[in-house]
Amino acid sequence: MSAPYVRPGSVLVIALIFVAAACGDSGDVTPSPTASFVSARTTTPSPRVSATPTPAPTPAPTLPRTPPPTPPPPTAPPPSTGPAQVIERGDTSRNVVALSFDAGSDVGYSASILDTLAANGITASFGMTGRWAEEYPDLVRRMVNEGHSMINHSYNHPSFRDLSQAERWDQLDRTEKIIRDLTGATTKPYFRPPFGAYDDSVNADVGKRGYAYNVMWTVDSRGWKGISAGEITQRCLEMAEPGAIYIFHVGSASQDGPALQEIIDGLRDRGYEIGSVEDVLP
Repeated sequence: MSAPYVRPGSVLVIALIFVAAACGDSGDVTPSPTASFVSARTTTPSPRVSATPTPAPTPAPTLPRTPPPTPPPPTAPPPSTGPAQVIERGDTSRNVVALSFDAGSDVGYSASILDTLAANGITASFGMTGRWAEEYPDLVRRMVNEGHSMINHSYNHPSFRDLSQAERWDQLDRTEKIIRDLTGATTKPYFRPPFGAYDDSVNADVGKRGYAYNVMWTVDSRGWKGISAGEITQRCLEMAEPGAIYIFHVGSASQDGPALQEIIDGLRDRGYEIGSVEDVLP
């Protein structure tokens, strides 16, 4: 079969068509893949705003954990105090005697008794009722300021054998508070029962309240019976012994106050030192 015949000039037309296509002059020609790739690489990209990176926070150093403090154990109640020890005399191996004065009635010879004790350089013990302390606070302050010690002698002088435990404690607590409020001093550990009346239950109850000693006496002046100052002096000197505890009263019904100086002189003449109840305890 013979080749088709091509007219002269047709070759030129076909060549021009291919040149036009190669130069992209026709908008109907689909760009080649190569052209698309070059266009993407040569396009100037929009500038990117890049945020400054925020540094990661530095973790706080881990401190050793301190365990919470251990709470203290609950305070145990104080151990119960045993019954009060009855004291009728002190140490018998020493020539020391104790003077004690009960204050439960009127003011009596209180001031002159304090004057006599001060003049002789003696500190004694005072069996103090709360009611007397309320009535004569200045004298109570003077007693403590001059070095005398206090014995709890109840509030209003009832027999402790006739009271309940609660009533006994109320008597003790009221007097203790009055003395503390007036002077800052305490009556503990000394208790003296009104009328000298006590039993085992009294000793047990006052002991539980902090009174270790039930202070009785060796020599009762018996001035409260109305005897004369001379009789009081004679009795007190005749009954003197080492460790003796004397009981006197401050009230006007007794001549103990007027007899006091002669008693002091007579005891010293016999070689006795004179002090308070605590001075004769072993």
